Formats: sequence, C-alpha cells, structure tokens
Amino acid sequence: MMSLAALARNSGGATVVLTDSGLGGLLICAGLERRLRATPGEGPVRLVYVNAWPDAHHGYNDLPDMGARAAVFDRALAAMTAVHPDLLLIACNTLSVVYEATAFSRAPSVPVTGILDEGAALFAEALGSDPTALLALFGTRTTIGSAEHVRRLARRGIGPERIFAEACHGLAAAIDKDPDSPAVPGLVDECTGRIALRLPARGPLYAGLACTHYGYVAEVFRTSLARHTGRTVEILDPGERLVDSLTGGLPPLGPGARPSPVSVQVVSKVALADAQRQAVARRLEPLSPATAGALLRYEHRPDLF
Repeated sequence: MMSLAALARNSGGATVVLTDSGLGGLLICAGLERRLRATPGEGPVRLVYVNAWPDAHHGYNDLPDMGARAAVFDRALAAMTAVHPDLLLIACNTLSVVYEATAFSRAPSVPVTGILDEGAALFAEALGSDPTALLALFGTRTTIGSAEHVRRLARRGIGPERIFAEACHGLAAAIDKDPDSPAVPGLVDECTGRIALRLPARGPLYAGLACTHYGYVAEVFRTSLARHTGRTVEILDPGERLVDSLTGGLPPLGPGARPSPVSVQVVSKVALADAQRQAVARRLEPLSPATAGALLRYEHRPDLF
C-alpha cells in the first residue's frame, strides 16, 4: 500500500478521496488528519470524504443484488474521479466488496485501495499468534454474505472453522444517525448474542469489526460479547490498522518544524440532518476537530451521482 508520505514526496502534495456508505469512514478520515497534523509538511494534503449512500431511503445492503449495488457504486466512483485524486480510499467493507464487481475496478483511472486487505492482515496476525484463538466477525449483510474475509484468511493459512461471522443488518444505519442512540446497544447485543451461541467454549476470543461504523461502538461490542460468553474479548478494528498503514513512514513533528497543511472536505449525495451531523461530530471532535468541523459544514450534492 502506498503511504501518504510517498504520495506527498512524489507530488509535492496529495489529494485523497475517502468514501463510505454513510459516515463510518469519517473515523478513518479523522485518524489520517490527526496523524498528518503531527508530521512535518512536505506539501499540502487534501482529504475529501464522499458519503456514497445512494438515496435517503435505501443503502447498498437494501439493493436487490450485487449487480445493482455495483451499478450504483460505479456511478459514485466516476463522480469521485472528477476530483482528480492521487489516491481513492474505500473506507468501507461493504463498498470494498462491491468494488470487486464494478466495471471501474477492471480499469481504474486512479490508484485505489480498500480496507479488506488490512482487515484480513490484522485478523490473520491475531489468529496466527495462537492456533486455538477464534474470531467473531461482525459486519453488514453484504460483507458477511460475501465471505470475502474468510477467503482471504484461508489464503493466509487460517481455517474457516476458527471464524464465526454474523451480519448485524440495520446496525450501521442506526449508528450513522446517532452513535449514542439508546437503541444501538440493544442492536449490538442481539448480534453478539446470536454469535455467542455458536462459539466454542475455549480459546482466546477476538471480535473483528468488519464495518467502519462499528468503530464508534467498539467498547459496546467488547462488553456485550464478553457478557454473553463469560470470556475476555479483544477488539480488532481494521480502520485503525488502515490509518497505521497509510501513515507509515511519516516522521514525527520535531521542535521548530511546521506541520503538514491539511484540509478536510465532506460531500454527501443525501441530505444529512443537523441532529445527525451534530451527533457524529461530537464523537469526531476529540480525535480531529477539523474533520468534525468539515462534517458540520458539509456540502450537499444531490446530483453527485
């Protein structure tokens, strides 16, 4: 994976488009902005976050089949290339799965990277450290139904009998509206309760968050799964791993050095209610005030794709 350090050195600056179906990937945008703020500047970095949620009433997981999802995402990808990015980052497990079925993926006009490989690498490292360890994998209906993580882990030598996957349909949409909604813990608990019934009783237990939205409620997942299983649970968040990979090689900001100039822009095809933006921005503010502010000032583009 090309790092942001390499992009900045090669071009004197960089434009990175990040996309997700909703606002989950803003955690990755915030993580990148925070890291860049703490490194010396080699050139301006522009982070453009595109919410690729297709319409106000239906997400990608609600569309009838992969062909329909890919057709919509192809239109969204075409709109993103109009920004002329140096890198297009799919900060979404669902859209990373859908991307493989797009026409764009067969001849991409810009470099593209996604979160699936980072997740598979993270999960494989954890499971490889102990042959008795188990992975409880949580994601959207599209992500879990694709079994893409299982296939990628198998290529890394991890047997499918150690992976227990559960789709938490509707959870990402609930988090997208308000990560602190009273309804969210109950939705998480339903999902962890179902998977707990299928887990063997022994071995270290990891919870893999195969949806960037779930990063907002990682502690809810940990405590809920621990309660259902009576075991210690360690969270594995591919979003954090992706930020680490992209910022690899960035030097620390030394005394007297000037930080990288970083700008953040948020664009959305669907309208984002003020209450929704305020709720998510409250979560982003401690990590990246610039990303929280960009969300509050977002650009509504109903004609985006």
